[in-house]
Amino acid sequence: MDPILLAFLIIVLFATPKLWTRYIFYKYSRDRDDIPGTGGQLVEHLLNRLSLKRVQLQPSRSRSHYDPRIKAVRLSEHTMNTNSLTAVVRGAFEVGHALQDSRNEHLLDYRYQLLQLAAAGERFGIVGVLLSPIIMAFSAMLGGVLFFAAVVSLFSGIATQLLVIPIEWEAGFSIALPLLTEGAYVAPQDWAAVRLLFLACALNRLAHALADVIDGRHWLRVIGLWRPSRF
Repeated sequence: MDPILLAFLIIVLFATPKLWTRYIFYKYSRDRDDIPGTGGQLVEHLLNRLSLKRVQLQPSRSRSHYDPRIKAVRLSEHTMNTNSLTAVVRGAFEVGHALQDSRNEHLLDYRYQLLQLAAAGERFGIVGVLLSPIIMAFSAMLGGVLFFAAVVSLFSGIATQLLVIPIEWEAGFSIALPLLTEGAYVAPQDWAAVRLLFLACALNRLAHALADVIDGRHWLRVIGLWRPSRF
């Protein structure tokens, strides 16, 4: 196969899931007059309704997420402050994680530990790839083993996200979706879009992990040579 065509196919394979999730979030990101509150207001309401009094609501400088270490739902500026389907679903999805944590503290601890392990694997992988040519100069076998182990480690992020998909799926479809539909927080005509948004939420971390494989900025960030701008 032509190397250029192979490279193109690899880029498409790894980039398409992230492009799809971003498209779905963008498609439903406009403000809606018929949605009575912002994503942040919905989260506050759900936390009170579910008696999750230990859980804080905080702004996030990056993507919306739930932090089980400090019991906080952290929302991006868009999710916190807009009346859109995307904001409502993203907020409810993170409340789903908070409810998972309250029901089974070990579940999200397991998820967090896996993500930490994946981050360590990626650091080993990128350092191993950089060092393996030097090692090969002294021992071809040792250098080859290091290179193989490093390449496997580079994909640890993807493997980890595959393992945690059931947790993401439960937070969205088993917990947050019933909260929105049974509580009439969204109109029936929006239920199909809401389900699509929850699918994007469940696959979002995996989609980013796939895209990170071909993103040089990610690998520079892993080894501490690049920090994204906060502005």
